[in-house]
Amino acid sequence: MLLLYDIEDDRIRNRVAEICLDCGLERIQFSAFFGRLTQSRREELTLRVLNEVEGENARVRLMPLTEQCLGEMWEYDHWRLDAEQLKAAAEGALPRIRFVKVEE
Repeated sequence: MLLLYDIEDDRIRNRVAEICLDCGLERIQFSAFFGRLTQSRREELTLRVLNEVEGENARVRLMPLTEQCLGEMWEYDHWRLDAEQLKAAAEGALPRIRFVKVEE
């Protein structure tokens, strides 16, 4: 499941982000969340988000992803770690790229 949004109001935007996290999605960008959800959890997410944004200046996209799509997904993660993680991390860490392949 991929959820993307562009919400004008800061308060509503923050509440939608909290709903996404509460439903078990992972934040992958400031306005993008990703994760696996059951159908009932997806319906809950949809209703809660709609309740927050209805009548507001907002664009929200909730896109189900198939296992095949997830099997072809690739990720690149490289960002500055917070201070505590920097202390624990070795210097000179390299960017990480991971290809995710689902065996059939």
